[in-house]
Amino acid sequence: MKAVTRLLVVLLVVGILASSAAAANYTLWHMEARPSRVAVIQEVIDKFNAQYPEHQITVEVQSWGDVFVKGIAAIQAGRPPDFMFTIPDLTMNLKLVGGVKPVTEVMEDLLGRYEFFEPAVRPYYFEGEYWGVPLFGQAEVLWYRKDLFEKAGLDPNNPPRTWSELLNACQQLVSSGVVEYPIAVAGDWHLATTQQIYPLMVVNKAEHIFDEEGNVIFDNPRTVQAYEMYYKLFQMSPPGSEAWQWDQPIGAFMEGVVAMVIEKGQYNEQWDLRTTLPPEYLGAAPIPVPDEDGQRGTPYWSNALMLTSNNPQAREVFRLLAEFLHEPENAGHLLTAAPGFFLPVTTEAAQSKTLSENPVVLRHREKYDLMIEESQYGKLYGFTREPFHPYIGRIVAQELLSWTAQRMIHDGLSPEEAVKVGAERMRQAIE
Repeated sequence: MKAVTRLLVVLLVVGILASSAAAANYTLWHMEARPSRVAVIQEVIDKFNAQYPEHQITVEVQSWGDVFVKGIAAIQAGRPPDFMFTIPDLTMNLKLVGGVKPVTEVMEDLLGRYEFFEPAVRPYYFEGEYWGVPLFGQAEVLWYRKDLFEKAGLDPNNPPRTWSELLNACQQLVSSGVVEYPIAVAGDWHLATTQQIYPLMVVNKAEHIFDEEGNVIFDNPRTVQAYEMYYKLFQMSPPGSEAWQWDQPIGAFMEGVVAMVIEKGQYNEQWDLRTTLPPEYLGAAPIPVPDEDGQRGTPYWSNALMLTSNNPQAREVFRLLAEFLHEPENAGHLLTAAPGFFLPVTTEAAQSKTLSENPVVLRHREKYDLMIEESQYGKLYGFTREPFHPYIGRIVAQELLSWTAQRMIHDGLSPEEAVKVGAERMRQAIE
């Protein structure tokens, strides 16, 4: 009997080793480096690996700070990852060096199964092909402290809807003595600053960087007006804002140092993590629009899965992974990596039980739904007119929207002068 048992154990071990030896290994890069996001993304991939033991995916966490350069270096060295999480401008940039493979068949199949939100899909279709499968979106709204509004005599259920109302609210928050600085505005030469400026460009109908022929049209009166508004708000942000990126505005807002900020949906989760205040005190509203001739809108970053391997087997695994990640409950699980910050790209994911029962979503459902609604008005610079400019990645990689703001903040240029030199720098970048 013992001999039979030993034989069974040996056979089992041999079977496991044979199975492991037969498994093909693939690499996935993503840039969501916060520990909570890393953990959930790993959980999702572990679930895929368990479902497809013959295809094992290893996750490697990268940084948004250097992935544009590191991605190109990996491709040129012939050692790219098999799959990457991406955003439209990164996709365009890596495509220039042959590092992105079309995934049209996969995307068209998914479009037949699920109801995708158009702004999520639009930036990945060009040259007659799909170059990525959208996974989650990111949109911006005006966050405001209802408790501080009420203390200042402002109606907490009637947030600013126009630029003049926003400036008036800032003035009343200060004059009432509730806060010394009413709004948090990032000012570093950084993506965080771009994400403060571009919302103002969008609502002022200055969302276009290029015309239909691919010429830079950044230096126009509407862009200047947006930078004028940005600078007015920046001057009401706390001292040191010229070096602020993402974390400092969050801290100032959660601590009640400021009462407003225009940002993405991480404020839902951060409210619960950093305060003991009830969720009802956290308010959200569409980004205020100019008093005349504005438009409802928000910046929208569509994050997608991209194929970067030449291996024919990797293409098949990409298909399996994309299908797996879009099964509604798996899609909802992925979104809980950053609930509120990661927004669904399909109606089915938005309605998934996994997402709907997430504690952060449950506590902030009204604000979460607002961000999903605002996503329908989403726009991304460089991807608002077709054909998309192939060198938009160079403008994004150099952070030229925030570089232009720096010319006002550090060099004392007027908004008009700053926008002019910014446009010239953009032209040089794409030559």
